[in-house]
Order: sequence, then C-alpha cells, then structure tokens
Amino acid sequence: MKLLVLGCEDRGRPLENLCRLNQEVRILPTSCDLEELHQLAKWCNLIFIGSERNRAYTIADEIWHLLRGKPIISLTEGLPIKELRDLYPLSKVSRCYVYPDIQTEKALFILSLDNTFSHSDAATLKGLLQGLGDSLLVGEELLESLHSCIEASQYVIIELLSLLGESSGHDRDLFEYVIGWVLYGTGLAAIKGLELPSQEPKKFPPEMRESLRRALKGSF
Repeated sequence: MKLLVLGCEDRGRPLENLCRLNQEVRILPTSCDLEELHQLAKWCNLIFIGSERNRAYTIADEIWHLLRGKPIISLTEGLPIKELRDLYPLSKVSRCYVYPDIQTEKALFILSLDNTFSHSDAATLKGLLQGLGDSLLVGEELLESLHSCIEASQYVIIELLSLLGESSGHDRDLFEYVIGWVLYGTGLAAIKGLELPSQEPKKFPPEMRESLRRALKGSF
C-alpha cells in the first residue's frame, strides 16, 4: 500500500514509524511544496493528514480532486466528519486521535469512520495500525468525549509527575527513569487486563483521598 503522511509534526507523531513496516510511505511537513503534494496525492492509496485546522482547509483546496475513492484519516483536532465530507466529497473520510501523541514506538489510535468506509477498508486500516500499537473504532460523539477526558488526564499526570519529581529528594533524571518504568509496567498491565496497583488496599488516609478527588474533579 502507498501511504502519504502529511503534517505529523503537528498531529500523529507515531505515524513516523510506518516507515519500518515495509510499506511504501512518504512523509511530508505541512509546509511542503505544493507541486510535490499534488504528485504524492495522485500516487498514494491512503493519506493521513495531521495539520492544524487552518492549514487543513488549504490542503483540502489543493488536493481534494486528486483523492477520488481514497481513504483520508484526519488527525486535525475539532474538524468533524460532516466538514470533512464537504472538504473531500470524492473520498472516504475518517477522524483519528492518537494517545500518546509523542514520538513513541507504540500508541493507541482511536478512530471514527464515515459510512463510506467498507468493512474491508476498516479491516485494512486496523491491520495497518496494528503495527504501531493498537486501534479502536468508535462513534464520533464518543471520540470527542474520550479526547476531552484523556487530554485533561494527561495534563494531570504530567503535572503530578513534575510535583513528585520536585518532592522526591532524588536526582531528577534518575527519578524520571524509574517512575517511567513504573508507568510502563502499569500501562502494560492495564492493556493486558492484569491486576493493577489501584486494586490493592488503599495507602492514603480518607481525608487525603478526598482532597485529591476534589482537585482532580476540577481538572475535567
């Protein structure tokens, strides 16, 4: 399959790993040469577009007519499927969010597909993304709800890790390395459905847990 990844420096950073999956892949920045963009839009079988919203409209104006019948996976935040249909009336459109959206070997791709995607199209896309981690297919309303919740959760985790690092009394790099392994192991256990540390007897006194709960509720 011939894949074009456009603008993954803005959204969809794990897509850079497609190059190691024995696929024909071309990766372009959002500020790419328009002539090259036109040629690759004709060449590809499937395109990922990770540009910011304003740039996404410019890109659509340039290449919509070159993508007849081709699947488009938009990673642009807040660009609904209804608008994507208007931007790409000849194509099969879908939306995607990636977690975590950083340069990492494995990630989760949560997708919402337009009804122009066939079962075969969906299976091909899921098979492709399986090499980068995993994928879930959900409705668009759930996609947005999950994104809002996960975005807030990521900010809380990052802030909490920063505070823990400041309070640990250890070398910051050493602390981040060790806690990174704790998070990795916990995440792997959650993915595999194994018992998590949160299921063990509670370590915090009730008043501290209540304070944390109130603080977290204010973040969502």
